[in-house]
Amino acid sequence: MADKQAVKQVDIGKGKDEEKWVKHYSSKHQILLVGEGDFSFSWCLARSFGSGSKIVASSLDSYDDVIQKYKNAKSNLESLNELGASTLHGVDATKMKHHLPLRMQKFDRIIFNFPHAGFYLKEDNNIMIDMHKELVENFFENANDMLQANGEIHVTHKTSPPFCHWNILELARRNYLGFIGRDDFKIEDYPGYRNKRGEGDRCDMHFPLGECGTFKFTSSHTLKRSQQLQGKPMEIQKRQKITFDQGIPTNFIMNSKYFSDDRLTPLAVDFMEGASHSFSRAMHWSNSVNEVPMSECGRHMARFQEVLHA
Repeated sequence: MADKQAVKQVDIGKGKDEEKWVKHYSSKHQILLVGEGDFSFSWCLARSFGSGSKIVASSLDSYDDVIQKYKNAKSNLESLNELGASTLHGVDATKMKHHLPLRMQKFDRIIFNFPHAGFYLKEDNNIMIDMHKELVENFFENANDMLQANGEIHVTHKTSPPFCHWNILELARRNYLGFIGRDDFKIEDYPGYRNKRGEGDRCDMHFPLGECGTFKFTSSHTLKRSQQLQGKPMEIQKRQKITFDQGIPTNFIMNSKYFSDDRLTPLAVDFMEGASHSFSRAMHWSNSVNEVPMSECGRHMARFQEVLHA
């Protein structure tokens, strides 16, 4: 019987009944898998559930590239489709919230197993480590916007050096994700799953796992609020627009020209909230941002000047 912690299933691939446990996932969960290689992990889950109707499995590679690179990919994809799973190709984990078939969907679990930016340099090279970190951080930023309430993001990752230097927990914190916990990853818990290198002449070969774990995160608005009040930097580099409560965009753009890491003080946060409240109240009178009473806006803009010139 499936539950939220584990799914008991029969390993039919060995010709005899053998009990296994697929941890963390349930047939009740709407699941998105990204960065799939030969689609053996998603097939493992779908077979365990006896259905893939709530599974969306995706790869960065095109369909043609997938079946060319991995000898078992075609049969895995056919099995997934027979079980009712959806499969997508050409899905970039760093931009996936804008991918057309995914734009309106929310998920209970978003899974990225062994994210990797490619084999360009040695793994302990700082430039290579930064490339990996950028991949994971952009994935977190996208995945956070695609979660259901109480949904979770799971990243399975090596925990020994130099992989531990990716600082997965810090990358998640920057994107306002709360850390739930980490479980040791054992590939034998996922019968049929074959991890793949994914690139080069040995793309269909597995790589040694060593020590690795599944890191679990959830969206944390409380964490976001706490970081703002402590004066932690927001994502200035991405030039995010400030948007107020009623969805009214302003022409003001946060720019590193005006803000440095120590300028986002509680006063600045207080301004944002006050201005937001003003716009929210104004919406009771008008749907036009041009008709917001200027006395309200002016009061908060005056306070904001204190921050800029402090």
